[in-house]
Amino acid sequence: MTHRPTKWQVLIPLDSSTTEIIVANTASAVEFCNKGLVKACSKLRIEFVCKTWNSVSISINSVTLAAELEVIK
Repeated sequence: MTHRPTKWQVLIPLDSSTTEIIVANTASAVEFCNKGLVKACSKLRIEFVCKTWNSVSISINSVTLAAELEVIK
Protein backbone atom coordinates (compact mmCIF):
# COMPACT_ATOMS: atom_id res chain seq x y z
CA MET A 1 0.00 0.00 0.00
CA THR A 2 1.29 3.47 -0.86
CA HIS A 3 0.73 6.48 1.34
CA ARG A 4 1.57 9.14 -1.21
CA PRO A 5 1.20 9.68 -4.96
CA THR A 6 3.36 7.40 -7.09
CA LYS A 7 3.03 9.38 -10.32
CA TRP A 8 2.71 13.09 -10.89
CA GLN A 9 1.46 14.70 -14.04
CA VAL A 10 0.00 17.86 -15.46
CA LEU A 11 -2.61 17.69 -18.22
CA ILE A 12 -2.74 20.67 -20.54
CA PRO A 13 -5.73 20.78 -22.90
CA LEU A 14 -4.70 22.14 -26.31
CA ASP A 15 -6.06 22.11 -29.83
CA SER A 16 -4.96 19.14 -31.90
CA SER A 17 -2.44 21.02 -34.08
CA THR A 18 -0.65 22.52 -31.06
CA THR A 19 -0.63 19.12 -29.34
CA GLU A 20 0.96 17.53 -32.42
CA ILE A 21 3.67 20.22 -32.58
CA ILE A 22 4.58 19.73 -28.92
CA VAL A 23 4.60 15.93 -29.18
CA ALA A 24 6.71 16.07 -32.36
CA ASN A 25 9.25 18.23 -30.49
CA THR A 26 9.17 16.44 -27.13
CA ALA A 27 12.86 16.87 -26.30
CA SER A 28 12.72 20.60 -27.01
CA ALA A 29 9.52 21.00 -24.99
CA VAL A 30 11.05 19.24 -21.97
CA GLU A 31 14.26 21.27 -22.24
CA PHE A 32 12.38 24.57 -22.63
CA CYS A 33 10.13 23.92 -19.62
CA ASN A 34 13.01 22.74 -17.44
CA LYS A 35 15.04 25.86 -18.27
CA GLY A 36 12.09 28.01 -17.22
CA LEU A 37 11.74 26.06 -13.97
CA VAL A 38 15.46 26.43 -13.20
CA LYS A 39 15.22 30.17 -13.88
CA ALA A 40 12.27 30.33 -11.45
CA CYS A 41 14.42 28.60 -8.78
CA SER A 42 12.16 25.55 -8.77
CA LYS A 43 13.27 21.99 -8.04
CA LEU A 44 10.43 20.65 -10.17
CA ARG A 45 11.54 19.01 -13.42
CA ILE A 46 9.68 17.74 -16.45
CA GLU A 47 10.52 14.10 -17.11
CA PHE A 48 8.64 13.55 -20.35
CA VAL A 49 5.77 14.79 -22.48
CA CYS A 50 3.23 12.70 -24.38
CA LYS A 51 -0.14 13.04 -26.08
CA THR A 52 -3.14 12.01 -23.98
CA TRP A 53 -6.62 12.36 -25.49
CA ASN A 54 -6.83 15.97 -26.74
CA SER A 55 -4.20 17.09 -24.28
CA VAL A 56 -0.52 17.03 -23.51
CA SER A 57 0.43 14.97 -20.47
CA ILE A 58 3.55 16.21 -18.72
CA SER A 59 5.15 13.83 -16.22
CA ILE A 60 6.99 15.62 -13.45
CA ASN A 61 9.22 14.66 -10.52
CA SER A 62 7.05 16.17 -7.78
CA VAL A 63 3.72 17.81 -7.02
CA THR A 64 3.50 21.28 -8.56
CA LEU A 65 2.87 24.59 -6.90
CA ALA A 66 0.69 27.24 -8.56
CA ALA A 67 3.76 29.32 -9.52
CA GLU A 68 5.35 26.28 -11.18
CA LEU A 69 2.20 25.65 -13.19
CA GLU A 70 2.44 29.18 -14.52
CA VAL A 71 6.03 28.54 -15.67
CA ILE A 72 4.98 25.32 -17.42
CA LYS A 73 1.97 27.02 -18.99
